[in-house]
Amino acid sequence: MQPIVCATRGGEASRRTQERAAALAKERGASLVFLYVADCGFAGPLSPTLETAMNDELMRLGGSLVSIAKVRAQEQGVDAQVVVLCGEVRKSIQEYLRQVDAGMLVIGASRPAPEVETSHRGSVDAFADAIRQATGVEVVIVGPD
Repeated sequence: MQPIVCATRGGEASRRTQERAAALAKERGASLVFLYVADCGFAGPLSPTLETAMNDELMRLGGSLVSIAKVRAQEQGVDAQVVVLCGEVRKSIQEYLRQVDAGMLVIGASRPAPEVETSHRGSVDAFADAIRQATGVEVVIVGPD
C-alpha cells in the first residue's frame, strides 16, 4: 500500500487535516507521513546568514508540529512517521511524493477572511492541481468545517 502524506503547517486547520489523514490511513491500512516544509521565501530577499537562521528556526518549529501530529495520530490508533524538509514548498512536496511513491497527499484549506475567500480557495485548488499534474498523486483538500 502506498503511503499517505499529510503536509502540515500548524494551526486549527492543520488539526482537522491531520485527523482526516489519520482516518484515511486507518481506513485504507496505509502508512502515514506528516510532512512539514520549512520555506522562508515568504520573508522576501534575506542575507545568507539571516536565511540560514530563519530556516533553522522553521525546521525546529516544523519538527515540533509534526511530532504533535504524530501523537494525535497515535491517539487514533495510527502509527505515523514525521519528516521535515527545507526548500520551496510545492517543489519539496512534489519531490517527496515521488521519492516515497505516495498514493495520496492530504492538505488543508484554512478559513480566510471573507473578502479573500474565493481567491484563497482558488489558490488552494491550483496548488492541488499543480501537484496532481506533476506527480499523478491523488490530493485531498480538507476544508474548514
